[in-house]
Amino acid sequence: MTRAAINILGTTGATYDFVTQGDTPVSSSRISKGVYKVIGCLGMVPFPPVDEGWGFTVNQVDNRADVETVFTDGELMVTVTKDGLPYDLKHMITLHILVPTPDPVKISEIPAEASPSGEEPTVEA
Repeated sequence: MTRAAINILGTTGATYDFVTQGDTPVSSSRISKGVYKVIGCLGMVPFPPVDEGWGFTVNQVDNRADVETVFTDGELMVTVTKDGLPYDLKHMITLHILVPTPDPVKISEIPAEASPSGEEPTVEA
């Protein structure tokens, strides 16, 4: 597994930005007021002491909102409430998630016969 950060827009649930070392498609959507779904991830990065996850962050305009995340059956559900009621974020939420490790990239070797024996290859300007 590897880590990623995904930014989800509050009003639409659309993925605003996605940063990862992986190559897995991850997407998000708004299910209903205050309920967002992320698919393609493996859940949240665990908090210390298990790992170095930081969970989520919300913009300061939404800082009084409560956020709960639950990962089951390959879906990460994010529920946002404010004063006990469903709440659509005014800005966005950033989630620290896990994604599958990408396949290793194979780098082909340069064949030995690429340059004459004993000579260094030259690059013309």
